[in-house]
Amino acid sequence: MKTEVVKGYRFVTNDLRSKHGAVRWRVGEWQHVGGELSLCILGFHACKEPTDSLEYVFGERWFSVEAKGTFLFGDDKFCCSDMRLVKEIPVTVIKRWAVECAKHVLPIYEKHYPNDNRPREAIDAAERYLADPSEENLKNLRDAAWDAARDAAWVAARDADRVAAWDAARAAARDAARAAAHVAAWTAEIKWQKRLLNRLIKQALKEARR
Repeated sequence: MKTEVVKGYRFVTNDLRSKHGAVRWRVGEWQHVGGELSLCILGFHACKEPTDSLEYVFGERWFSVEAKGTFLFGDDKFCCSDMRLVKEIPVTVIKRWAVECAKHVLPIYEKHYPNDNRPREAIDAAERYLADPSEENLKNLRDAAWDAARDAAWVAARDADRVAAWDAARAAARDAARAAAHVAAWTAEIKWQKRLLNRLIKQALKEARR
């Protein structure tokens, strides 16, 4: 009987440890845990959707994973008895996604606030920094971000220079959904964001193989 393998996404620490440090991961090597699985308590955890994994950040490095053995599934995550890290996903993918989410709803913001150019300036500064992470662009990014105040573009730009860019991604996603204004548009926006993140991941992994 063929063993089912489930693909997913999860974070680990810089030294490839799990949340509580009990497991030291090695890329490509299967890890096993015995006992009765329990979400958030016992088992190796991951999410099927990369966007869902951004809600469970317990480290600085992001990986695609494969899981097998016994499973326990929750609403947006699962735990299993056997898992291995497959490929590391550059954190710059999340930063790019955060900025693109902000750009996607920028026309809605500018329609309601046509005289406020701070979000656009923050997004532009973030894109310049992602293209060239120099000290000058970092300073310009921080200046533009803080000036942009409390919108999604500001959050995305503010955090684009930080390892914890998933905060920006989550905030950009939430604000984008709010800006969509009704259920149908909200659903479409979330689907668009999921497709975008999947595409950025595939592109980054393809470039890493070159």
